[in-house]
Amino acid sequence: MQHEIRLKKGLSFSLQELKLEIDKLTSNGDFEAHNMVREANEKQAAAEKALKESQMKVDVLTAEVAALKTLVLTSTPSSPNPHLHPQLNGTRDEATGVALFAKKHRRSPSHFNLKYGRENSPPDSPVKEVVHITCEVESKEGLEVDPVLHKEFLVWRQNPISEKNDPFIQRIYNEDITFCLSFSNKELTVKVISAIESGTILIEAVSDKTKAMFPKSLLSVIFLNYLKYIERGLVKSSAHDVYWEIVRLRKNISLARLGLSFAS
Repeated sequence: MQHEIRLKKGLSFSLQELKLEIDKLTSNGDFEAHNMVREANEKQAAAEKALKESQMKVDVLTAEVAALKTLVLTSTPSSPNPHLHPQLNGTRDEATGVALFAKKHRRSPSHFNLKYGRENSPPDSPVKEVVHITCEVESKEGLEVDPVLHKEFLVWRQNPISEKNDPFIQRIYNEDITFCLSFSNKELTVKVISAIESGTILIEAVSDKTKAMFPKSLLSVIFLNYLKYIERGLVKSSAHDVYWEIVRLRKNISLARLGLSFAS
């Protein structure tokens, strides 16, 4: 009788140990399963992020290819594109190829396409383009060139780089870009400028009916984008035309900083 009691106690103890062991294994299994699920989720998130970044880079490259195609498509025998035929731009100074005080200035249609970096078609109407050019010619009357800025620009134009130690680029950042891309969140300021310079930022087009909340920031990005096109050799205009386009972009930035309306 006592032997049976001891045997039952032994079996009961063994069953308890077995149950504890099973519970322990189950807990460990659940923990490992949770870890596996968490690692899988992290890998999925990383893959989705990499895919999104790759898509952004593809969009940027597509826009640049479209802009380059526009330079070619807008040139016809009856209406040659000055970007591709700089010899048609008129009289230029023999030394620098620039007429400092020329009264007539024609801005190629591809300037409009390049400044946003996402247009892929020629201007809608030749008539509208003629009116636009006429306004540009009239707007240049009586203007003079800043000799210091122009000299820095010509030096930079010979070897266009985006290094901030270049006098021309340094002036652009000090007088225009830094003020427009300065936010209360300093970390955000650094990240935004870095993303713009590396070409990893993507700006989506908005409806014409939607008023831009931060036009000065948008204009500064457009300006840097235009300088990047020059650096990559996509802009084939003469130094004179490029200089006045830069002046126009800087003027719009200055007006936007003061809260005034500007020409698009």
